[in-house]
Amino acid sequence: MSEHSKRSIEQYYAEYPESERLSSARGQLEFERTKRIVQRFLPSPPGIVADVGGGTGPYSFWLSSLGYDTHLIEPSIPLAEGCRNRMRANPSQAMPRTVEVGDARSLWLSDASCDAVLMFGPLYHLTERDDRIRALRESRRVLKSGGYVFAATITRVASFIDALCHDLLGDSAFLSIVEVDIGTGQHRNPTNEILYFTDAFFHRRAEIRTEMEDAGFETIAQLPIEGLGVLAGDFDSLWNDPQKRSRLLELLSRTESIEEVTCASAHYMSIGMKR
Repeated sequence: MSEHSKRSIEQYYAEYPESERLSSARGQLEFERTKRIVQRFLPSPPGIVADVGGGTGPYSFWLSSLGYDTHLIEPSIPLAEGCRNRMRANPSQAMPRTVEVGDARSLWLSDASCDAVLMFGPLYHLTERDDRIRALRESRRVLKSGGYVFAATITRVASFIDALCHDLLGDSAFLSIVEVDIGTGQHRNPTNEILYFTDAFFHRRAEIRTEMEDAGFETIAQLPIEGLGVLAGDFDSLWNDPQKRSRLLELLSRTESIEEVTCASAHYMSIGMKR
């Protein structure tokens, strides 16, 4: 990763309220769908899970509440501290076993020590392929035989989806970003608008599959996370209606394997197994 990308990513997470992202707007759909996908493959608790790039810990706290031992590794000092602050503020709740500042490419965990590894961030912030392969190989190293890696990626069309959802088709600066994203996957934000995200790589489905297999994993599933749910109008109203929310989640599960729509999502989940 270049020093410029590193600084841009650090500045973004120092300013953006990441701790609130999964509890508002379409982030709620991403969070719920991700949990449901993970639970299909995880062995029953107890088990050991590494949450690599875990931010302020939404998935670590959730898995801890289910009875898993979770270890959160996060490169951003402010985000890791945000997780620790939550732990201090709620000492009686289930919480991660450890919270450490660290790099997905060099984990402190022992060989074959984990039942699962979550990678919900590193594979899009590591903009160079060699770095992503290193991170995936580290995840494979710490996994037990038969363990799973859950690799979340941003899709090649994610910024195009944002343009549609947030009425940005008339924004020439954002459209320039969309054009580059579609062509190369290398997302950069030369503006001062924080909502346009930071340095990242936007995968095509075949690219992440190849990277996982080059790192030694057997790819056993690839699923859209939000799927066609990203296109829902008045999303907050829909999500706050229990019946509509239930129907949305059911339909997303039923359509997630239809080839024609599987890539119409902002995020994608690829699941790999260590044989």
